[in-house]
Amino acid sequence: MIKLFNKIRSQLIGQGRMRKYLFYAIGEVLLVMVGILLALQFNNWNTEKENKKKEHWYLNNLVEDIHYQQEDLKDLKAHYIECINIGKSILMDYNKRYHFSDVDSLDSKLNTLMITDNFPYVNNTYEELVSSGQLGLIQNKDLSTDIIDYYLFTKDSEIDVKNNIENVFYMVIYPILNELVQIELEEEGLEENELSLLKNDEKIRQFVLKKLENHDVKLSLLNAIKTRILINQTHLELVDETLEIGNDLVKKIDAELLK
Repeated sequence: MIKLFNKIRSQLIGQGRMRKYLFYAIGEVLLVMVGILLALQFNNWNTEKENKKKEHWYLNNLVEDIHYQQEDLKDLKAHYIECINIGKSILMDYNKRYHFSDVDSLDSKLNTLMITDNFPYVNNTYEELVSSGQLGLIQNKDLSTDIIDYYLFTKDSEIDVKNNIENVFYMVIYPILNELVQIELEEEGLEENELSLLKNDEKIRQFVLKKLENHDVKLSLLNAIKTRILINQTHLELVDETLEIGNDLVKKIDAELLK
């Protein structure tokens, strides 16, 4: 093609047809420019196509992360509700005669109140988006803002729950419960000849109930149970709000993926 253009150019110059040569030269320049523009456009189209694939990959993985987190949140919600109900049942039984001897299965209930879990924060895809500088791949800026807000909220929730666990539960509640309960082992993991370890010592139970006749000890346990209820109620609100925001975000991402 280049040889052909050179031949035509040489012929026009040799024949002294400068005007036609100028038109030809301009046409040649325009042709080259069009070729360059088409090449750039094709390259841009390929880049946009590749970026769209990456955007969809990240959005799909964000949805998977949120669903995975929501499963953990639902389990955590069930545990919070169980602890709140158990705490209230202990208080209701206690209020019958203002004595813990009237509480049904006190050891078992206090054992449940000693179990706590951290707030799940599943952010693998989001962290990769941010650390790799790929957050700009999400073309819908409102959606991008919603994603950022969601992970800021869940991170704050994780920190709040962790602080309550470390500074209130383990510092205040757990020591009181640990002094007034016989820790129960799980049947799972025990051999058949070890099942007797599941039984609590009745003499120890009577010893604990005797301690609970002391007003100071009684007050400490009542306050520990009530504080546990209050903390779980607060955490339960965080879980419900996270589930609601997460569901809304998943709907927005799904709508974007269908475009």
